[in-house]
Amino acid sequence: MGIVETLRHALRYWRPHWRLALGLLAMLLVPQAYKSFFAYSQRVIVDRGLLGHDGAALVRTAAVLLLGFVLAAVATLLADYLGARAGAAIVNEIRRRLFAHLQRLSIGYYAGTPSGDIVARFTSDLADIQKSLSTRIIDAVLASVGLCINIPLAFILDWRLGLVMVLGMPVVGLGTRLFGRRAAASRYELKQQEAAIAAFVQENVTVQPVVKAFSLAERLVARFEAQLERVARSFVRAEFSAQLVGSGSSLGVRAIQVVVLGVGAAMAYGGHLSTGTLVAFLALHAVVSKDAYDLTKKVVPALIASSGGLRRIEELLQQPVAVADRPQARRLERVEGPVRLEGVSFTYPGGARVLQGVRLEIRPGERVALVGPSGSGKSTVVQLLLRFYDPDKGAITVDGLDLREVALSSWYARVSAVFQDSLLLSGSIRDNIAMGRPGATQQEVEAAARAAEIHDAIAALPAGYDTEIGEAGGRLSGGQRQRIAIARAILRDPALLLLDEATSALDPATEAAVNATLDRLSRGRMVLSVTHRLAAARSADRIVVLEGGRVVESGTHEQLLAQKGLYCELWERQSGIEVSADGAAGRVDPSWLAAVPLFAALEEGARQRLAARFRARPVEAGVAVVQEGEEADAFYVIARGKVEVVVAAGAGERRLAVLADGDFFGEVALLRETVRSATVRTLFPSLFLVLEKDAFRQLLQEHPALREGVEAAVKARGGRRWEAV
Repeated sequence: MGIVETLRHALRYWRPHWRLALGLLAMLLVPQAYKSFFAYSQRVIVDRGLLGHDGAALVRTAAVLLLGFVLAAVATLLADYLGARAGAAIVNEIRRRLFAHLQRLSIGYYAGTPSGDIVARFTSDLADIQKSLSTRIIDAVLASVGLCINIPLAFILDWRLGLVMVLGMPVVGLGTRLFGRRAAASRYELKQQEAAIAAFVQENVTVQPVVKAFSLAERLVARFEAQLERVARSFVRAEFSAQLVGSGSSLGVRAIQVVVLGVGAAMAYGGHLSTGTLVAFLALHAVVSKDAYDLTKKVVPALIASSGGLRRIEELLQQPVAVADRPQARRLERVEGPVRLEGVSFTYPGGARVLQGVRLEIRPGERVALVGPSGSGKSTVVQLLLRFYDPDKGAITVDGLDLREVALSSWYARVSAVFQDSLLLSGSIRDNIAMGRPGATQQEVEAAARAAEIHDAIAALPAGYDTEIGEAGGRLSGGQRQRIAIARAILRDPALLLLDEATSALDPATEAAVNATLDRLSRGRMVLSVTHRLAAARSADRIVVLEGGRVVESGTHEQLLAQKGLYCELWERQSGIEVSADGAAGRVDPSWLAAVPLFAALEEGARQRLAARFRARPVEAGVAVVQEGEEADAFYVIARGKVEVVVAAGAGERRLAVLADGDFFGEVALLRETVRSATVRTLFPSLFLVLEKDAFRQLLQEHPALREGVEAAVKARGGRRWEAV
């Protein structure tokens, strides 16, 4: 974004405030006219007052100058006030537009944009343009008005000197023409680097428990210093380029001053110009030079400095809204019939296809559980039902009406969701519950809290429903946060209740209690519950199994077990692992080991001895259980929880897989005595059953046939790279 385009955008922001702009312009004309008159008055003072000995002319001129000074002072104060009002109004309008547009953007934008980068547009980017949009734009107008007044006045004083001055003007813009575009590009690069630092710091604050637990401080400081080096280089380029623009132009101004002084002095010496006219012209030229200097040394560099931030703000405002109401969108007054997914296919932007021809029906009063391996598309179904995205193919219908034809606000009034993360906002407990239905009375809020079985806990707090919960509900326990989220969802009295891993991050005892509450609240509603934990799906009226983005099985728990398909396999994988009520201890059943290809060749007695060797290891969310490049130390079974498998990819990471209850990893790296080729990180609190390296190798020595089991496990999983973790 060049200087001219930056100025054009800036003036566009002023357009809605044209009344303030006109008042400001009127006030600015007064001091500018005073400066022009002050310069012109030197001719009268010298030629008539001093050289002509006209005392009356001196008195009249002094009186007018005194009156002009008072008027200019008052007008300057008013201009400062109006400029401050206009600047505040413009910046707040930009903030409002940015924030309002963020609310309309789809989840896809947030998934692909670091939160620190978004916040930087509200902070450093806006701070950069705030001064340019107020003070520097006023300076630009003031200087431009001054040039428009004083250049004609210069010709009135003496057309020959005026011509010399005007012919030298192109030199003033030399710096802008030579370095302006380069300076603007350097400033944009700097803003991008600063946004990356903001995102890095914000992420670092979020993951401090991981930083402390794994002693990552020195490594992260080194990474931060590398980023600072890049920012420093960008700053030098941006600042030096901006200074070249200003310095080149100000040198041009000084060159013209020297030429005008020389020509004027020669003319006066030769008798072709009066002394008063020369003095007045030099005074007037000083005013013109000051205006030109302000434009080139203050305004232009400020516009360059703000161009990067302005470009980033405009980029956000131009982000397309992927999901929006269609023209003539219909409003849903009620939902009576089923909700259907009719041949729905979906691909995330830039990714592989997640859903392929999915057909699913949720009937009135029916509770449907959606299960399947990690990555099978379960949560994507919820996101499509919430219209975070629209399907690529097929349709989602409500009462036979395509959801894309329904007004978003009316659909959201009929549906509620409880997510894995409670996603509470800073504020009071009352405020957070009432977000389910703005305008709800205190009695209705309390009724929802009682339904979610959290009212008594709230009432026991000193401030009750007025208790401030802190950022993201940090002052509450995980169970309390989730029950408040449930109360928020129930307050809306939704026709369709969506539960996306709603209890997965809770310990077993809390999960059981919350699930009992959800079962009770779900009766009589359409409910779709997404879970990777099959025990939570057992009581559903119908269980739908997804694999590879397709529906592969559907039925009750008993029917699916009888089919001996994928559901039965997942059930057996999870049912052989026991976890204590507090989630801190667990054990693996020998029968579960028999179902794992790795241990299938062991005799029953050997499996029993092996099961006793596993040790429980609870791990908090966001912790790297194994690190890419580290030596293999153990074999892991996920007793409870979920992890992601990631590898380094350039400056970031690339996810390879997500593993959950009953999955295992780490055997291949132990067998082949290689380092980990990927990092495994917990997505929420997890419990692992761990077989240490020495015990694993002793097992291999005692049972050489296990090596064949390892190879079979690799083959069964497709030999993917993450197996070497």
